Amino acid sequence: MTLTLRQFNNGLSLVVVLICLYIIMAPFWPKVAYQIQDVPELVASAEKGEEPEKIPTENTLVIPSMKLQQVLYEGGEEALNKGIWHMPGSGSPETGGNMVLSGHRFTYGGPAVLYHMDKVKSGDKIIVYWQKQRYEYQVSRVFVVAPTAVEIQKPTEDPLLTIYTCTPLITAANRLVVQAKPVEGKL
Repeated sequence: MTLTLRQFNNGLSLVVVLICLYIIMAPFWPKVAYQIQDVPELVASAEKGEEPEKIPTENTLVIPSMKLQQVLYEGGEEALNKGIWHMPGSGSPETGGNMVLSGHRFTYGGPAVLYHMDKVKSGDKIIVYWQKQRYEYQVSRVFVVAPTAVEIQKPTEDPLLTIYTCTPLITAANRLVVQAKPVEGKL
């Protein structure tokens, strides 16, 4: 069966229209998904102030104000394309210091796990499950810095959780930074 030039042109036009629709709609999909998604189990228990029925075996970040429950990935920058990256050499709940986490806010191909980070406010709760232990933090600062402001990654003597992503949405012009301190008695 041979295709006529008109059929080929119609098919190609359809492909171009579909690609254009994808490019236009992709930035809005996480916003729609946020509205219709089921609340993950760890987020639901955190919102109720309850302990979860089962502690995750993998290191996991939970931010109830974002409905976020994501595994933390170790390794080089390629881990950033899997989800939330725990930067090598930064602190942890066990060792103290500045625990630095990063993730994409928007990508056309990878996970946009921190798309809703602008919903996080001072005073919000953040929970880190680390080595099968639960650590609770409270957001102390939310601010924007230039991409060159690497001081947000510097080690600290006191325990600190630093999470950052690109901002404004769909660009890498700046970094949106959330810093949280451990809640007394919850670390």
